[in-house]
Amino acid sequence: MKKIYIVTDLGPGDGGKGGVVHKLSHMRKAHTILKVGGAQGSHGVSTSSGYRFAFSQFGCGTFEGVNTHLTERFIASPEGILNEAAALRYEHGIHTIFDHLTMEENVVCATPYHGISSRLKELARKSNPRGTIGTGVGEAFRYAHHHPDLTIRAKDLSLFGLRTRVERIRDQLHVDLHEIVSGDFLPEDRDEVDREVLRLNDPGFLDYIVDRFREVGRLVRVVSTDYISDYLAPKDGVMIVESSHGVLTDHFQGFHPHTSAIRTLPRFAREMIEQVGYDGEVVSLGVTRAYQIRHGAGPMPTADIAMAESLLPGSHKEENRYQGVVRVGPLDLVLLRYAIAASGGPSAYDGLAITWFDQIQKNGSWSLCQQYRDTSNETFFTPSGDIRVRLGDDAVQLRHQEELAKELLGCVPEVLTLDVSLSAGRGELYDICASVLQEKLGIGVRMVSFGSTEQDKMCR
Repeated sequence: MKKIYIVTDLGPGDGGKGGVVHKLSHMRKAHTILKVGGAQGSHGVSTSSGYRFAFSQFGCGTFEGVNTHLTERFIASPEGILNEAAALRYEHGIHTIFDHLTMEENVVCATPYHGISSRLKELARKSNPRGTIGTGVGEAFRYAHHHPDLTIRAKDLSLFGLRTRVERIRDQLHVDLHEIVSGDFLPEDRDEVDREVLRLNDPGFLDYIVDRFREVGRLVRVVSTDYISDYLAPKDGVMIVESSHGVLTDHFQGFHPHTSAIRTLPRFAREMIEQVGYDGEVVSLGVTRAYQIRHGAGPMPTADIAMAESLLPGSHKEENRYQGVVRVGPLDLVLLRYAIAASGGPSAYDGLAITWFDQIQKNGSWSLCQQYRDTSNETFFTPSGDIRVRLGDDAVQLRHQEELAKELLGCVPEVLTLDVSLSAGRGELYDICASVLQEKLGIGVRMVSFGSTEQDKMCR
């Protein structure tokens, strides 16, 4: 039996992919997690045996002994790999962690200098944030396109001339950031700006980066671009494509400028699988919380500050200067339908995984937004009130998505609240969740989460 699960967040991230990937790893005895996207965020995992961890670069099946493969469609952070490996080793006792990690030779590596650039650009936006995690993954991705000669890939981590390459990246960023650093910032951000500039100019920091990158080159098994096709694709068993971000932060389908530099639609994972000649079954799962959440800037029509206390208990998400505040509100079916349509329609997904439904039961009610008021602007909305999907991958598309973002900022949701019995069993709750979303979204529900561990996730 050969099967691949593609796990995609249908929102802007924070949908609960980590727990879903861990559940699939445990239930299906997966042998490999294929990572796509970037190492910016964190995918939280809690296990019934008591482990808790936020994964960024190692796959969320790590506690199940599942191997992680960083594919060519992943932007890695060597510094982050070492930090994550150390935490898994010393906090969780996985002393052979690097035996479970492979990285394709053409994986782009983000440097701490890219992170400095990302953070300084965000600080320069002052009170008009775009939103960033600040690790430099997006900056590294853009540099790979605009300055390919300054890009460090996995195969370069053991090069004799690595220091020169890192130094040239730093020097180019000096040039690119000159106007930004010379500008003005919010008074409360000035000290942070000075610290970032100091790191950028510190020769000792350069030496530190080079040493850390060389260490990754020694510890991580870097493999050829044929590794998936020659070794993983022919193998029996289950693999899981674990993607970062979410559909609503896709570079060309998300709400510009509050998007990632990378593509997040499931079709890109499918293309990767097809290109390696995989002949097993492919199952695509869309993931969303049972309520709406957004960590950072960007349109969220159902955001309701009054619901924060009832929906956020237990969340590990922290507010910071770069990602901004965490907002919650009623589940936005309009945005979900848009994400599904932007992915290619309901046929792009074989099922949905709904997380945090236990919080809905604790509150005794489930609030959903079925439509927005006044969606008469035919440029952005269909006659039924759904968001129109415009396809494209150029500057015109980005301008359209930016105007769409502005339109959504003014949308007022119409909210329906359903009573949920506090005494209902999981089977009954599953049926409520599945029947509502099947009707509203046209996709069957295959997993509902009633808690943080793999034992709390019910599948059908």
